[in-house]
Amino acid sequence: MKTVFSEIFRNDPSDIAIVGSGKYGFSLSPEKNFRAFQPNEEDENPSDIDLVVVSKGIFNETWHNLRRAHYNGAVDARKYYQEDIFRRFIMVGTDNSNETRYLRDLSSLLDKVRKTSTSQFGITQTIKLRVYNTWSDAKSYHIWSLQKLGEQHGIQ
Repeated sequence: MKTVFSEIFRNDPSDIAIVGSGKYGFSLSPEKNFRAFQPNEEDENPSDIDLVVVSKGIFNETWHNLRRAHYNGAVDARKYYQEDIFRRFIMVGTDNSNETRYLRDLSSLLDKVRKTSTSQFGITQTIKLRVYNTWSDAKSYHIWSLQKLGEQHGIQ
């Protein structure tokens, strides 16, 4: 699967990973309290698949487009994206109302991944895409998230 997706993103398969409940069987999000993966669309709150892509080129191009959108008054990038950019990732697939034409290239890649995952792998869950600048940025965010989850449950 990573090899097929790497063709879409034009990067190395080692720069693609599935994280979260789709990988571990339960959520590591501090807000979801170790919730088990909900694979069926019939479930009350079905789980999604979180796909991580590390690509300095895609990250920088998307960030450039968001800055351009912000300066042209098309989207308030500071309001909608500053927290993510601070953490050095850009996420699409969660809130279509914030996904302007300036994210069209990234959204187009996500659409290709979704079509491929359904047609070639039978994956029916919604896929969300998070593009990181480097693996160090990805690791930093996930370590922080695990620390928050541990704090909520008294785990040090």
